Amino acid sequence: FVITFSNSAIQNFSTPALQATAGLKLTLAATALTGYLVCSAIGQLAGGFAISRQWADPERIIATALSGSAILLIVAATGVAGSVGTLLLVMLAGLGTGVAGPSRDLLIKRATPAGATGRVYGTVYSGLDAGLAVSAPIFGWLMDHDLPRSIFFGAATAMLVAMLIGLAIGQVTRRQREQPSAAS
Repeated sequence: FVITFSNSAIQNFSTPALQATAGLKLTLAATALTGYLVCSAIGQLAGGFAISRQWADPERIIATALSGSAILLIVAATGVAGSVGTLLLVMLAGLGTGVAGPSRDLLIKRATPAGATGRVYGTVYSGLDAGLAVSAPIFGWLMDHDLPRSIFFGAATAMLVAMLIGLAIGQVTRRQREQPSAAS
């Protein structure tokens, strides 16, 4: 829910937000969204490689990737990077969301109790749809009230919340794996 909430803000509102905050023309502002999505796809590949090589626990990869993306969006929201710099920051933020994806999926798999896969993935995917449905009116309202920077601040905040949830789930699953089973 939370990461989709964030991605929906970027996908649906970054173009007009960049036009308003960075003074970018429509085509250049839309390029930031395209770059965000391309960087996210590249990040997915890199994130899959990183988790398959077990360079770090999934929750640490999620934390690093999402906090990095959140920082980039916060800096973009301030406008201190100028027009082109803001465009590049938004594009690069896509890398972190992409890198976090495979680790998020693995973390969900690890946290799923035996025999509950269908219920868990049903919950996860309904959360994706709910994140899309809830974010549009919230961020649309912010844009309607001339708060375009809040698109990036809001997306960054949601990323940080998703990072905290990932860390918490990682701790719980680690404790569960370390506990001896009742059958032993």
